[in-house]
Amino acid sequence: MQPPIVLPARMNLAEDALTDLEIAVLEFPFAEIVADFRNSMEEVLLSNRKKKVWIPYRQLNNGLLACASTLTHGFEYFGTGNYRALAVGTVENPLRVPTPEQIHELVIIWAQEWAKQFDGKGKTDQVNSVCDRLLENMAIIPTNWNWQPITPKTLIQNINAEKGLGYQAIPSFLATLLHEKKCIIRSGQREQEIQWRKVQGDGSGRTGLFLVSQAFPALYTDDYGNEREGYFVYRLDFRVQTQAGRFNKNGKLKPWIFLHLSCQRYAHEPLIETNYGRDISVLMGMNEERLSGYEVDSTLIRLTIDNSGREDSHLWKFQLPNLLAAFKARPLEITDNIRCNPSRYGNLDNHPNWNRDEYYLVHAEGYKYEHENHKRGHSIKPGFSLQERGDIVSQVLELLDGVLISDNPMQSDIPAPSGQKTPLAMRDYEYISQPPNFTKQQKEKLTEKEIKQRVDNRRQERQTIIADAIKRALQGKPTHLFILWRERDTCDVTYQTLRDAFLLNEGEDFPEHIKVSSVWINDPNLLKPLDTDGLAPKDRQEFDNQIRKQHQIKLDAWRNFLKHEVIALIDPTTKPYCFAIVEIGQTKKKGVHPKQSIYRVVREACVLEKIGSQMVQTVKPKSSDKEDESTDTSPSYSKKTEGRILNAVLDVTLRQVGALYGLLSEVYEGAGIPKEIAQNLDVIALCRRKATQGQENIHYALAVRLRANGAVDVLFPDRNNWIPYAQVGIELGQIFSRVRRDRNYKTVQLKGIELVKFAADVLTQVSEKPTLVLIEADVWRNERGEENGGQAWFQLKNEYLLAKRDILDFQHVPGHSCVYPRDHNQLGNLLGIIRFRTGDETTQYITNRQTWNENSPARDLIHLSGFYDTSIPELLHYFSIGRLPKTQKAQDTPTARELYMLDSQNDEYGVNIAFKHQQMLEILPFFVHPDFQKTEESLKSLCRVPHYLRISPAWSMGNIHSPYPMHLGKQLIKDHLCILGVEV
Repeated sequence: MQPPIVLPARMNLAEDALTDLEIAVLEFPFAEIVADFRNSMEEVLLSNRKKKVWIPYRQLNNGLLACASTLTHGFEYFGTGNYRALAVGTVENPLRVPTPEQIHELVIIWAQEWAKQFDGKGKTDQVNSVCDRLLENMAIIPTNWNWQPITPKTLIQNINAEKGLGYQAIPSFLATLLHEKKCIIRSGQREQEIQWRKVQGDGSGRTGLFLVSQAFPALYTDDYGNEREGYFVYRLDFRVQTQAGRFNKNGKLKPWIFLHLSCQRYAHEPLIETNYGRDISVLMGMNEERLSGYEVDSTLIRLTIDNSGREDSHLWKFQLPNLLAAFKARPLEITDNIRCNPSRYGNLDNHPNWNRDEYYLVHAEGYKYEHENHKRGHSIKPGFSLQERGDIVSQVLELLDGVLISDNPMQSDIPAPSGQKTPLAMRDYEYISQPPNFTKQQKEKLTEKEIKQRVDNRRQERQTIIADAIKRALQGKPTHLFILWRERDTCDVTYQTLRDAFLLNEGEDFPEHIKVSSVWINDPNLLKPLDTDGLAPKDRQEFDNQIRKQHQIKLDAWRNFLKHEVIALIDPTTKPYCFAIVEIGQTKKKGVHPKQSIYRVVREACVLEKIGSQMVQTVKPKSSDKEDESTDTSPSYSKKTEGRILNAVLDVTLRQVGALYGLLSEVYEGAGIPKEIAQNLDVIALCRRKATQGQENIHYALAVRLRANGAVDVLFPDRNNWIPYAQVGIELGQIFSRVRRDRNYKTVQLKGIELVKFAADVLTQVSEKPTLVLIEADVWRNERGEENGGQAWFQLKNEYLLAKRDILDFQHVPGHSCVYPRDHNQLGNLLGIIRFRTGDETTQYITNRQTWNENSPARDLIHLSGFYDTSIPELLHYFSIGRLPKTQKAQDTPTARELYMLDSQNDEYGVNIAFKHQQMLEILPFFVHPDFQKTEESLKSLCRVPHYLRISPAWSMGNIHSPYPMHLGKQLIKDHLCILGVEV
């Protein structure tokens, strides 16, 4: 079999690519004045207002862009206390910017509107004094305040020059180059013209430009014979990224340009259901001036509609209409009109004589629309086939000929274990539970009883594999599993699924170290949502106080139930690990707010009573149409219901204990690790998660150690002892519970310096066993934020990693304050550290092509595959791509692989297939033990360890995103964030 080919969608910038680029920046000279105003106002309001005063930069920037679409972005933060606006131009789309005087007029009005918000708050004379001082200072236009031209050559020579301006300017330049340009893609005999249009505001609603095509209508017949229609656009993002050790002739990082193609869908029917707490995005285009004297072009501007559930919800966010009215600018369309009739306000059918403003309501997963008195989701499935992706990238490169130069294909590594050669530790439940196959001749020859006997025998053989896996993970300690149920169907289905998870035949008992008990939830009130007492989210503080009060009442009730009905059943002499599968009713009900959910209550009650938990919704049987209701037949359940119960059971029996079906040494030996090391290898993953809870930013980290004998342990940042994974969920839950109770979030808001100290402690205290440590680049290398001073582990950054590949630079870290050399006596057992990058930092790709314009069929990879890049000899860059998940099999038919969005063939429609392609994971080893630096093959063997560990026995659909120990750690934190009130 030919090794797979992967061509990455990353391009080099031609040396003279930016010759025709114009760049100008305008500093915000009032940053210090508005910061002083904020600080003074916080002091004045301290007696009756504990919340921070926020500077409404987002309102100012949205207001500026709503009037001047020729700006690339408004005054965005780009360094401690500094903000600047950006504009780019090309020969065909020259630089056109408002004058500083024009901008100053709007800034003064913005400041006046901001000051008005404090009327009637605090002591009037003090508030007025602070506001007057702000307006007096803002009225003075600074001398020499002008747009500053930036030499494009500067950005080519040093991508980090001008405080990283190139990361916004270069993608914006490329988008501006393609603005209003056309290209043609061809599928068979069909030709399709795409015209590109630039959009301001990237995914976070902030900086930079991307491109969208004109809207395309799609009409098709779905799998149930219903006619469906919808609108979509091609979206193209340019992203500047760098690679560790890849420098230009000036010794500065040489940028890659990533091309990222995605499908963006527009609404055309009334939007009646949204995602609570998540704003609604609208792209707005102007065909006439909004404010006299401010030039506009055909750029679309991303604006947001507030969807917080507050009283002013569903209006333009940041009080934008008020600001525009104060500007005396033409108003925006009323948001309700756009939501109720999106097709009227957007030029979805591309009429050439459209001369009004355009509004395109951007679809998000979860939205529901009104259609013939019913609600439905968007009719168009997202994503493109690899074939269509390749064609569009090829056409874009043609338009940018002389600007972008494509990269070469990556080299393929040895195949990952598959088929009969797959070690048991890389197997999942689907394989373990698979009955034996029978040939046609065997089926004819064997009796039904003999076939059943062989199936039962196979299950008995594999029962041992499951029991041993759990015993290894728990180091022989017993387990007590509870099913806490209210409805009999939930109990029956869960209990039978639990038996299936252990492959038990009729009459067989659970393994001796596992006890299962079912307990009826005897109080129906335990499952009721939290009582709001008639309050709604718009009541804000009152609503939150009521939820907090009801949470405590419900928590006490659940703890009381657990103490009397569950704890009493546990054998205190054996001290087993305890887990519960808990029925919690229906989680989504009309009129019930997410904050009323009992999910958080149940999780917290269980951890406080030292029980691990997994929630399931109430199970309901399929409705029966049988005429004779007295007929005694067993209830049946939908595949979806059975699937979610199986997922819950496998999660609690496998993932929550960290089990793997086989010995890890077999995996490591298959990766090329010498046998004596493979049998003792520890793999430690440093894991972190970030989330927001109200005004608080939650940031927590921990380390997970996967041992060669199957044991899994966890280390917390403030501890010295490793805790068994099966126990640590309870400890973590209790930490989060104390934080919530005391409202003291400091212990779960790790700053950059605390992260790097934790990493340094873990790395310098490895055990006597050979150890490989895994860490993500993101955040560990550079924790952003003014309060941190950016303190983190800088060595992980691309510009430093090559020079520092054989040291650990912890000079700035408390308790270390030194540089550890590779031969340090504490680090002899550390085989190496592997840094990961993914997401926006790894590129899209196409398979089976040496060049983008090659006319070869492309297919998703059907096996876990590894590739490597040797362009930087001193640093091996390895890339892991997971196999196509089973959930995506519809895109892997011979017909579907070649379908474009608007194609149809043999009753298959491109818009009816949700194309998804596996993302690259970059794996980069450094601080490698000399024994593994001798050959490229030994370096690759280290990379294959996390590559092969992208498996979970509880997940049968495909490869998991992170290696198993990192997956365990991230999932552990995610499980318990709900206790802090975070919706994950």
